[in-house]
Amino acid sequence: MGENHKTDLIKEKGTYVKMRYSLRTAEGEYIKGDPREGLAILEIFTGYNQLLPGLETRLVGLRAGEKMQPRISPDEAFGPYLPEKVKEKGYDEFPEGRQLEEGRWAVARDDRTGAAYGYFVKKKEEDRIVLDYNHPLAGKELIYDLEILEARPATEEERVLLRPCEGAREEI
Repeated sequence: MGENHKTDLIKEKGTYVKMRYSLRTAEGEYIKGDPREGLAILEIFTGYNQLLPGLETRLVGLRAGEKMQPRISPDEAFGPYLPEKVKEKGYDEFPEGRQLEEGRWAVARDDRTGAAYGYFVKKKEEDRIVLDYNHPLAGKELIYDLEILEARPATEEERVLLRPCEGAREEI
């Protein structure tokens, strides 16, 4: 390794990567970095689940200055669109539904676990509501247009921050 690490190869784990990109669906809808408004910048460390696995595997072996336009299938992205994740609920079962707005996303929180999840309000009727729990990009092929701006090994300080607590145990 020389003094300038900006051109190091991207490895499966432990590489800091900075990229400029746009993301659109195969239908042409821009999700991030619409070229008319300015490309997005993303900084990640490989091997730490910070990126779609289907995209991260395609970055391995690239260097700063390289460009690519990978297509990520629904299976490698957010999975297929599942009709069974669309649920109808009556307001007697789900009274909160009366306050929701059709065509909008809402977030719910599980009181027991604290986990948050989103759903789309597909339709509201007089006595019921139709909710879609699919990810908004489920079933979509994604197309990235990206350029690697920097690639270097993660520093020791960065690795310590990224590493999960190993051997940590609760003291009784």
